[in-house]
Amino acid sequence: MSESIILDTGWAVSPGLFWVLPLLFMGVVWFGVAILVHKGDDVDKSNRMAHLYGYTACLISLIVGLITLSSILNAVFDRASPLQSDSPFGTSLSSFESYKATYRREQMMFDRAEGAKPDTMSEVSLHTRYDALVRDRIAATRYRTGKSITIGFIFLIVSVVLFVTHWRWLRRLNGIQKSAA
Repeated sequence: MSESIILDTGWAVSPGLFWVLPLLFMGVVWFGVAILVHKGDDVDKSNRMAHLYGYTACLISLIVGLITLSSILNAVFDRASPLQSDSPFGTSLSSFESYKATYRREQMMFDRAEGAKPDTMSEVSLHTRYDALVRDRIAATRYRTGKSITIGFIFLIVSVVLFVTHWRWLRRLNGIQKSAA
């Protein structure tokens, strides 16, 4: 289901629109710069467009690399401490004592909503449930972080390769331009 944000005007705006507008703005600016670069004498026109393309590709690969590096670091921290990696709401699994305290708190909140019911769960049953939840959280975190780290490294490698190839190409292009002058 897609969530919407209601503005004061009463229009429903998709959260994805807030990402599209800056990208659209950057595209318009890039297109404007390309038109300005394309105007001028015919001798340097293709060379200036090549520079614009090369520097744009380097900038995009650098941004993707930095965002990917951030994603990898987040996944590494989550993997190192899987019991603290999930949301702070709900029952805490960092220790059995904190689980008991948050479990009892949640039960009290549900009891108020549905009417008072006595808590009849024994300490052994509660510990068994805690152990199962810990194993589940660790397995889910290992899968999620392993997937995130793998995808992150692939994106990081691709962005580094794109940056290096375009940067070398631009240096050759600048060397050719200097020797022709």
